[in-house]
Amino acid sequence: YDAAADDETLAGMGTTLTAMLLDGDVARFAHVGDSRAYLLRDGELRQVSVDHSVVGQMIRDGELTLEQAAVHPMRSILTRALGTEPSVEVDTYELALRAGDVVLLCSDGLTGMVADERIQRALRHDDPEESAAELVKQARRGGGLDNITVVVVRFAAAGDDAAGSAAAGAASGAAAAAAVADTAGTGDVTGGDGAGVDAGAAAEPAGAEAVSGAAPAADDAVDGAAVSVAGPAPLGAAPRAAAAPPAAEREARTMRRLKIVLAVLLVLLVLAVGAAVSLQALYFVGVDDGDVVVFSGLPWALGPLKIQDVYVRGTRAYDSLTPFQQQLVDEARLQSRDGALSLLETLETLP
Repeated sequence: YDAAADDETLAGMGTTLTAMLLDGDVARFAHVGDSRAYLLRDGELRQVSVDHSVVGQMIRDGELTLEQAAVHPMRSILTRALGTEPSVEVDTYELALRAGDVVLLCSDGLTGMVADERIQRALRHDDPEESAAELVKQARRGGGLDNITVVVVRFAAAGDDAAGSAAAGAASGAAAAAAVADTAGTGDVTGGDGAGVDAGAAAEPAGAEAVSGAAPAADDAVDGAAVSVAGPAPLGAAPRAAAAPPAAEREARTMRRLKIVLAVLLVLLVLAVGAAVSLQALYFVGVDDGDVVVFSGLPWALGPLKIQDVYVRGTRAYDSLTPFQQQLVDEARLQSRDGALSLLETLETLP
């Protein structure tokens, strides 16, 4: 945000962020935008995060189907992003992990190109690096129209030969990282009220894993929303005591987790400037306080959400235009910045 305030060429630009921190056998997520976090558990793929986008909200409100959202003209417009405002609400989630779980963090360069069914199949590889590489390959094959960022983390049972190892790979125009974490047990995803993820999760029987999210205040830090976690014990049970591991083992596990966290953050911080499509990339000619102006944004109302700003104010009043000239303004046709400025200049020079 500070960079955009100091450099007008960056005005309105932002990015999305989906980050994961491993804390023992609990994964803690922080999420802003339309990048996504998924959980593959027992062969079932579930989206953990909530898309902060116009069409995402319309889907949750029952106004659009998934098929309609895929071709909607506002599908790239975000309702939350990092860098567009001084502060932003951050959704936080906690996921108690169990052996065999696979977590996927990705930008919409993947989900916009590859169907969930194909993502689910690719995540079934034993090697998370193979899964990440396969997903990047499929996204490129599907068109590769946006930044493709993929992080795959597989959680193995204690004693698994692969446990504790980590692998990372990258490809031109995309990034892929994979890691295997040493953990075991069962658990659930918990959070505060207000950001439910999956309508079907609420219907699961007692003891099943549920997914929900929290939406903290805008000035909350990403790691500042403490949410109680059931941990590996069954729902409603008291926490189990565990013997403390030797100091050397604790230090080794801490270093492994730190490497995984750093890999995840490094990859995700490189992602999605292109995914956070800014309203300032769209322009149209309209009327403000009786004057003909060029707006940046969209010529529609979306409840209380402000989706246009005056970019350039003209010198001619709307009432002084001929009926034909007024019709050109009333159309509010979306166009490039140069196109909108050219139309404004034409209207000001015509009699």
